[in-house]
Amino acid sequence: MRLVGEAFRPAAPIDRRSLFSGRSEQISELFSIAAQPGQHAVIYGERGVGKTSLAAVTAEMLQSANMLAARATCDVSDDFGSVWRKALDEIRVHTTTQGLGFTAGTKETSHSAAGLLADEVTPHAVRGALERVSAQRDVVIFIDEFDRLQDSAGRVLFADTIKMLSDRVVRVTIGLIGVADSVSELVREHRSIERALAQIHMPRMTRNELAEIVTRGIDASQMTIRPEAVRKITALSQGLPHYTQLLTQLAAQAALTQRRIAVAGRDVDVAVGRALDRAQQSVVEAYQEATTDTRRSIYPQVLLACALAPENDFGLFTPSDVREPLSRILGKPYKTAAFARHLDELSQESRGEVLQKYGTGRTSRYRFLNPLLQPYVAMRGVSEGLVRVQDLR
Repeated sequence: MRLVGEAFRPAAPIDRRSLFSGRSEQISELFSIAAQPGQHAVIYGERGVGKTSLAAVTAEMLQSANMLAARATCDVSDDFGSVWRKALDEIRVHTTTQGLGFTAGTKETSHSAAGLLADEVTPHAVRGALERVSAQRDVVIFIDEFDRLQDSAGRVLFADTIKMLSDRVVRVTIGLIGVADSVSELVREHRSIERALAQIHMPRMTRNELAEIVTRGIDASQMTIRPEAVRKITALSQGLPHYTQLLTQLAAQAALTQRRIAVAGRDVDVAVGRALDRAQQSVVEAYQEATTDTRRSIYPQVLLACALAPENDFGLFTPSDVREPLSRILGKPYKTAAFARHLDELSQESRGEVLQKYGTGRTSRYRFLNPLLQPYVAMRGVSEGLVRVQDLR
């Protein structure tokens, strides 16, 4: 049980390479960018796809490659100066001073790089501090949750800083991380820096990558797992590593309570029920607000069909994508016009805005506002017998 608890971390980002799985393409891109002076990165994608874990593990790997790596996380109270003080506070600057007299030796001291910043933090001051820090070793700094930086002036200053670092070819790589559909959406104040930003889109994980999370954690727990169980877990996770970690952890615990070290498909079935009970309250409330109705309605079935609908790399699906899974769930053919109103209402405040709508008419697209709600809806459908695991795309 202890090994299972250590191997799977559904509630926290992965911060150790030994526990991290997949994303080899994105890690390779980040290493390539860090090796090119004047080049910076922006990592963007849906919530819950593992952007923070990627930054944490890549920072660990960069440090082992003799680079300085630091991370700072933005929140709504931050401004330009506070973010940079957070980031530089993680870097230690070492200085050597010569003592007085012929026999005096040298003395080494260490202090936070944040001390290199003046009271007023400007792009010029940040560049000066980073030039001093990078004098001996290349530096990579990840700025996580960049989309939460509410200070519009601060966003402009960040863009100015990146442009200045790129133009002066300072041996520092900045990696901006945030929830967005494009680079221009994440860094909308300064389009001229897009040439200095390499774009790394984080799509949902493939089933092979999710399977690697399962098998690596199971191996670390000194257990085994049957292929059927792996297929169930990766299908139910729908590309989100949080649910892969959670379902595998719960399935392993279910097997251990039966005095078995081999995880089987029936253990995953038990894990689904426990995962529904342990779902975040915000997810449960969002589902209830979207589907509760005093009259008999098909809102639960429409939302389930949305969870099963084929989607693009950004999680977007069309009304016609919903038609086939809804017809299968309800057992009779449905035309798009029969549920178009339901889709619109699920994207409105009266239904909790569980869906985001893009465009109008035939060009309209939808996606789940909270990606974690989608696997929850799918697991409810499986638990209630409305769909089978093999029906999940």
